[in-house]
Amino acid sequence: MDEADWDDVAATFEQEILSVPKHDRRKRIAQCVKKHANPAGTAGDIGCGIGRTIALLAENFGTVHAADISSRCIARAERLNAPYGNVRYHHADLAQPLPFRPVDFALCINVLLTAPRTKRQTMLANLCATVKPGGHLLLVVPALESALYASHRLVQLYESKGMKPAVAQRKAGRDTTRLDMGIVVAGGTPTKHFIKEELADLLLQHGMEAPDIKKIDYPWSFALEEAPYNMAPPLPWNWMAVARKAG
Repeated sequence: MDEADWDDVAATFEQEILSVPKHDRRKRIAQCVKKHANPAGTAGDIGCGIGRTIALLAENFGTVHAADISSRCIARAERLNAPYGNVRYHHADLAQPLPFRPVDFALCINVLLTAPRTKRQTMLANLCATVKPGGHLLLVVPALESALYASHRLVQLYESKGMKPAVAQRKAGRDTTRLDMGIVVAGGTPTKHFIKEELADLLLQHGMEAPDIKKIDYPWSFALEEAPYNMAPPLPWNWMAVARKAG
């Protein structure tokens, strides 16, 4: 999705875009932010969307820089977080260096989604560059393992409705022609998914030390359109990595 696509979705963001913080049942994001809180420090909300995590950062850091590629999302974020006077808003593309100094703590949720590898590598480099030496990055990305697991559960669901296994597998199949690169078509858009070991390796390559990677699960309804409301766990998940910038 490009800037125009995100501008189009700004008005219906709540309905169309999964709220990872809302579905973070173990409150891992909030716990991490509070663990690294610094009333005299700076934080960045990179790809902030309509500002779902701005308040959390603003209450735990002295200054927050909120950046997003969509001018309409930024405008909504600013309105929704008007009570917080310590937030600076930036209309910025992560494919370019961000327009503020490196911060003590950066948060980035489901932004590294673009399929083209070169652009995604640039985005990750710019993201890591926005963290001060000794600072921390909290990064959430789609999990490839979860996408494969969801396909398995969908086949089971179809079989429970009486489909033969071969038919169930064909019906549950998705476009995975670039699966070895972690590209899965989600909602018609080729979307990058990461395996846990890949994510850790990429962060280490960009000078982020000792990444701690955990699951943040979310409802089946966001993974499978046909999921019944009482579909059993385990639930689908994103990976949440927390890493320290070397230095």
